[in-house]
Amino acid sequence: MMATQARRQVLVIGLDGATYRVIDPLLAAGELPVLARLLNEGVRGELRSTLPPNSAPAWSSFLTGVNPARHRILDFREVDLRRYEVFTGRFINARALAGRTILDWIGTRSRGVVAYRVPMTYPVWPVNGVLVAGYPTPDRKRAYTYPPELANVLTPLALHSHDEIMVAGIGEERRNADHEIARLLAHMGRWLRENRHDFYVAVTGITDGFHHKFWKYHDPQHPLHDPGWPAEAKNIIREYYRRLDAAIGELLACVDHRWLVVVMSDHGGGPRPWRQFHVNAWLARQGWLTPSGGGRASWTRRAVRYTLEWARHRVPWRRWLAEHLPVRWQQQALRWRQATGWIDWSRTQAYHVPLQYPAGGIEINLRGRQPQGVVAPGAEYERLRDEIIAALKNVRDPETDRPVIVEAWPREAVYPRGDMDSVPDILFLTSETFDCGSDLDHVFSTVPLSFLERINGDHTMEGIAVFWGEGVRRGCTVHLDLLDLPPTLIWAMGLPLPADMDGKVLTEVFTPAYVAAHPVTHSEVPLWQEGEGAALSPAEEEAIRKALVGLGYLEE
Repeated sequence: MMATQARRQVLVIGLDGATYRVIDPLLAAGELPVLARLLNEGVRGELRSTLPPNSAPAWSSFLTGVNPARHRILDFREVDLRRYEVFTGRFINARALAGRTILDWIGTRSRGVVAYRVPMTYPVWPVNGVLVAGYPTPDRKRAYTYPPELANVLTPLALHSHDEIMVAGIGEERRNADHEIARLLAHMGRWLRENRHDFYVAVTGITDGFHHKFWKYHDPQHPLHDPGWPAEAKNIIREYYRRLDAAIGELLACVDHRWLVVVMSDHGGGPRPWRQFHVNAWLARQGWLTPSGGGRASWTRRAVRYTLEWARHRVPWRRWLAEHLPVRWQQQALRWRQATGWIDWSRTQAYHVPLQYPAGGIEINLRGRQPQGVVAPGAEYERLRDEIIAALKNVRDPETDRPVIVEAWPREAVYPRGDMDSVPDILFLTSETFDCGSDLDHVFSTVPLSFLERINGDHTMEGIAVFWGEGVRRGCTVHLDLLDLPPTLIWAMGLPLPADMDGKVLTEVFTPAYVAAHPVTHSEVPLWQEGEGAALSPAEEEAIRKALVGLGYLEE
């Protein structure tokens, strides 16, 4: 298809994990003047992330316009629910998406695209324009680009490698964040001023990374918070929201009111829970799961799991072990941590599927699907699901008597279409107090505070979306799903929508006159098509694993 001039240009600025719980107090104090202007002149969007609110499925849904049951990505790790340990040991990469994204759709119907560090774009692929891979990449400092020769202009993207950033303190993180902002402004600013393309999207992970590592400093209610910490530490998250606000202002200076500008996040951020709800132990108490062995087996698994958890957080050479243990040993350690090796599958009807907090999953041990399935498909399966969902909604915190589960659904109520066997049979959200754990002996436990030292912030379902530009309503609030962004951006450019997107065009963001003058049109051509991505090399797999540890998505 011949490239044409789109009716309108679009700039998307992604602040990974950004949250109104940080933004709103800063707005009230007058410390985010650029976002304040956008919100006053535009629309505030209360964005709901994908379920689970993990950056891998969230950014994949942003890129493709389809829900996680269709792109079959629930985590940065490959998930196979036919396996009791769930994770295959391999990592997801952009080959599962390449050629089937909004970058491809828009690129072939306009003057082209610029995508700068959008997650889930490694390895890069040919687009009409510029593509600089976002995390996770094998080398944090190196630029992976299309066209390839662009990499020589953009390096280094970061000051610290993945290994260095894993143990970085505030000083190192500040220097790397400052460098990241400078590179973002230099590169995106140049491409915007050149004005050769119609769609621009740039993402920074500063907000998400700072939440994970520094929430204990930011939040006076966090159990690790020390009021005596220096102001530099306690204000580190707020400081970089202010710096990113200024950076957004510099990018806005490169466009005018005729553009559509969207500032968005893939999910929100908040404290990491310090209590755990152990789903398998709860299922065992309800009679739906049977641990193997007797009292001695119970003692053994408790000892092994405690030793593994202690070693993961306290042994000085744990990183060396994690990097040098054979893969089969690492998989065995994962089975021990998840306790899947201590379950009698021949007498188990349902079990926990670990997902990104605050989401959790439960899989039915279905005959003909799982290796030792015992539940018959059809009426027995449906009855059991209904019983478990009803029981989940009645789980109470023994200390406060408040609900532990915010909501629970059958999978088809969350994902309207897709490969249903690629997602858990039951999905639920926990309250902010509880994460899900894998203990078989205790339904509730408290996370040792030492385990929260390095990663003390986590994700929430509630992200942000701010809309500004010609035709956008002024000073109002709308509620949207992350999946609504791709069709809205395509429509705003005056391009036909692909035939199969899961979200809707957010006409409520725009004035009635604008919507009337710009009718939604549809193509008969689908964007998303089923396909299998190629695997990474062993060296790439290992480098990606290290990267995800450094980002807080995996723990050693």
